[in-house]
Amino acid sequence: MVYRLLFELLVLAGAQVGTDWTSVLKKRSLFREAFSEFEAETVSEFMDLKITTTSSSYGMDVGFIRGVVDNSKCILKIKKELGSFDKYIWDFVNHKPIMTKYKVHHKMPVKTSKSEAISKDMLRRGFRQVGSTMIHSFMQAAGLTNDHLTTCSRRNLCAALVPCAPSPSSTSI
Repeated sequence: MVYRLLFELLVLAGAQVGTDWTSVLKKRSLFREAFSEFEAETVSEFMDLKITTTSSSYGMDVGFIRGVVDNSKCILKIKKELGSFDKYIWDFVNHKPIMTKYKVHHKMPVKTSKSEAISKDMLRRGFRQVGSTMIHSFMQAAGLTNDHLTTCSRRNLCAALVPCAPSPSSTSI
């Protein structure tokens, strides 16, 4: 399901703060195991014992795990309110990825007005650990923005994935 992938990317982007994507991706299977394959319904039911056990078993900060649990509850609220988490996220970009035109890395921002708007809305809804820089990283990972340099061979490959964006009438979870 799409929302599980988005939930996973949100968690991984949060784990990436202060480190690099390569380190986080090497631990991706551990994150999947620790957070019940990113099944928001299951994660939302984690109680204190499960949180502390997960922390000691997987070497994750308790505060980070509590944030993931809280975020899973927020995702479920959005699902109930708006029909799906993916629709909620993609609504911010009108269901079409933002195609940037950066030519050099040092011109690429770590946050944008769009990531700030998403961050503010998510914080208003009760999400945790969703600062604008982290949300920008999430947007890149989820394909909401294509920040590959104009000279990068991956740019066109990622642009070809555009049909993956749900339409406004999509009813996925």
